[in-house]
Amino acid sequence: MQLSISTKPGLIGIQTTPGQWNMESRPARLEVHQEHAAVIIETQKPVLEISQYQARAQLGYKSTGDVVLELSQLGKQKAMEYIANKVEEGNRLKAIEKGGNAIREIAIDKAWPEKQRQGGYTPIVGPEFHATPGDVMVTTPQVENPVHIGYEADYVPGELNIQYTAAKVEVYMRQYPEVNIDVSV
Repeated sequence: MQLSISTKPGLIGIQTTPGQWNMESRPARLEVHQEHAAVIIETQKPVLEISQYQARAQLGYKSTGDVVLELSQLGKQKAMEYIANKVEEGNRLKAIEKGGNAIREIAIDKAWPEKQRQGGYTPIVGPEFHATPGDVMVTTPQVENPVHIGYEADYVPGELNIQYTAAKVEVYMRQYPEVNIDVSV
């Protein structure tokens, strides 16, 4: 009698699927909208007027109307002075009985008259100044929303998307165990 025993071991199989972790994110944003500054600036330039007419007129540079007026006044003045001189001479000659040599004195006064010195070449009168000041006008726009004062901000929150697939482990029997016993006679 012969006895034979054969065995097959049991084998298990393991199949694994790894887990997956997918993550997508979008960062948060702050969107700011701002109006451009609008300031209106207007200027008025200062004006300085300088008139040197009086100083130049003293040197003889005058307008025709002023020369005519001055010469007419000078003519009137000289005529009045001449009349006054003739009246004075007449009065002196009329009073000849009171003594003195009136004719001799009149001749000396006419031969060497007293001269009055006038300004010369340097003007006595300075230039005239007239200044109109300048001005700066600044106009700012009217503020409609005083809380923001020209800007608006929007907050856009970020997003986070997570996808998770769990890992799997599958265990199965790849080979079942066997025991074979043969008895032969």
